[in-house]
Amino acid sequence: MLLSLTVAWTTACTPTGTQARKEPPPRHLTSSEREILAQAEKILTRDCMRKDGFSYWVTPELPQPLERLFPYVIDDKRWAAANGYGRDIRERRESSARNDPNRRYFDRLSADRKAAAITALNGPTPEGLEADIPGMGKIRHSDEGCVSDAQRRLYTDLPAWYRASKVTDALARSAAASAANDPELRPATRQWATCMHEQSLPYDTPQQTREHFARGSRSGEVATARAEATCAQSTGLASAFHKLSRAHRQEMNTHHPTEVKDRALLEYKALSRARDIVRRG
Repeated sequence: MLLSLTVAWTTACTPTGTQARKEPPPRHLTSSEREILAQAEKILTRDCMRKDGFSYWVTPELPQPLERLFPYVIDDKRWAAANGYGRDIRERRESSARNDPNRRYFDRLSADRKAAAITALNGPTPEGLEADIPGMGKIRHSDEGCVSDAQRRLYTDLPAWYRASKVTDALARSAAASAANDPELRPATRQWATCMHEQSLPYDTPQQTREHFARGSRSGEVATARAEATCAQSTGLASAFHKLSRAHRQEMNTHHPTEVKDRALLEYKALSRARDIVRRG
C-alpha cells in the first residue's frame, strides 16, 4: 500500500539573499521503482560479501502473492483471468525459495564457515538498530553486517531507515486488516455475496473463496476469481475497501508522522543512487 504523505514545497535563501526553489517534495514510488531499490540493495550486499570472502547472488524479485496484492478481495479481472487465486504464483515463490542460490550456498558450507557467513551477512548480534512496531513491541537488528552496510550506502541514515521501513510496513498490514474487519464494509460484502450467489457461487465472503481454493481444488478457480473481481467492482466492494484502507492508514499515520515522512524522503533520495548501482551491476 502506498504511503499517505503530503509534504509542502520548500524554498531556501541563497548567499545573495534570493529565493531558490529546492527539488520537489518526495512522491510515492512506483512498484517498479521499489524493485530498483531492492535490486540495488542486493548488488551492494553481494559486493560486501565478496569483500568478506563469501559468495552472494543477486536474485530477481519474486512475484507478489495474492495476499499482498489483494488483501481482502480480488478486484482486477485481468489478473484474476491470468492467475486465479495465485496458486501458480505461490508455487513459483516456493520453488524459488527452495532453489535460491544463496540458500544452497550457505547450506553447503561447513558449520564454522556457515556461521561466519551468516555473521558477515547479518552482523554478530541484533544490536544497534531498533524499531517499535505497533502492536508487536520492539524489534532489533545489527547495525553491522553486509545487509546493514548495503542499506546504509543506499539510504545513508541507517537507523532512520530501519525504523521507518519496519513501522510503515506494519502500518500497511494493519490498515488492510482493520479495513477488512470494519463494520462499515459489511453492507458491500453482503452485496458482493448476493452477486456471487446469482452466479451459483456459494460464497458469503472473499475469505471463503480463498480458503476453498487454498485447500487444493482447481476446478472453477479462474472462473470464480473472475466472478469475484467482477462482483467486487459492480457492487462497490472494492472501492469501499480501498476507501476504508486509506482512512485507517491515514489515522495510523498520524501516530507515526516521523516514520512516514522518513520512509518517503529516504526512498525518494535513494532512487537515483539505486539506478546508478543497478546500471553498473
